[in-house]
Amino acid sequence: MVGMLLGCSKRSQNNFLIQHSTGKEDYVLFKKQLLEQITKKPVSLRVVHLKDGELIRLEPKQIPLTRILLKKLYPRGTKTVTRKFLNLLTIAGIAIWFLDAGAKSFKRKNGKIHALEITLNTSLSKEENEIIIAYFSEVWGFKWGLSKNKTSYRLRMGTQEGKRFLTFIKPYVPNSMLYKIETSLNTTATT
Repeated sequence: MVGMLLGCSKRSQNNFLIQHSTGKEDYVLFKKQLLEQITKKPVSLRVVHLKDGELIRLEPKQIPLTRILLKKLYPRGTKTVTRKFLNLLTIAGIAIWFLDAGAKSFKRKNGKIHALEITLNTSLSKEENEIIIAYFSEVWGFKWGLSKNKTSYRLRMGTQEGKRFLTFIKPYVPNSMLYKIETSLNTTATT
């Protein structure tokens, strides 16, 4: 649940929504099953029609756990990541957070892949990203770096650390999302 909330960008009044574009049905069903196991309640799934496409939306029923976690993550109505909240993460939660907000890219040289970059798009302040960096280093032994694009910060790691991280989360990645990590695991870097 914690990983889903960290990767989730939509929040309703006192609850949260999970939305994915069509084509991610298997991943949405995976999350639906997890939420139903956690909440012990059915989770509504519906297709939302937009002018430029469709989204698949999950709307979990609110339970005391959801209310508590949302209050911790949105203490004043704004997403605020603290070390205390991060300490609630499991490896499965980290995997879901990466699948929702992470990406991999390859750097090419002379037409060949020579490096891998893993990013985690947090859309948080520099200070909150530094809290996340310290958490991953101290708790899991991963070294993330911090980079900034035009409007926000994100976490990044290079080839060796990225491969180690993807190997770490792989057992918790559903088959429908393996494409997001496998290609990079099989890539040989020349640097």
